[in-house]
Amino acid sequence: MPNSHSRFPSSQAPRLLGRLCKHFSHKIEARWSEHEGLLRFSIGECVLQADEHALHLACTAPSAAELDELQEVIRRHLQGFAQVDELVLQWH
Repeated sequence: MPNSHSRFPSSQAPRLLGRLCKHFSHKIEARWSEHEGLLRFSIGECVLQADEHALHLACTAPSAAELDELQEVIRRHLQGFAQVDELVLQWH
């Protein structure tokens, strides 16, 4: 299965993790604690880990197209919660 990971530097990573997971929990399966989270979408899943310096994201999807879509969903929502004008995540 295609997968990717990215890192978003932030001293507010645990707060961002909680906000993302709580937001998505209204529509999809979402589990989280202060430093770890799991989001299960119909197109794939994203594992989140927060430390004092960054939010780490690891996404997996059945196809490359679904992985691209999942990455964009995560990027768009993270951009809103982080309150930045344009968020560019480097996916590897």
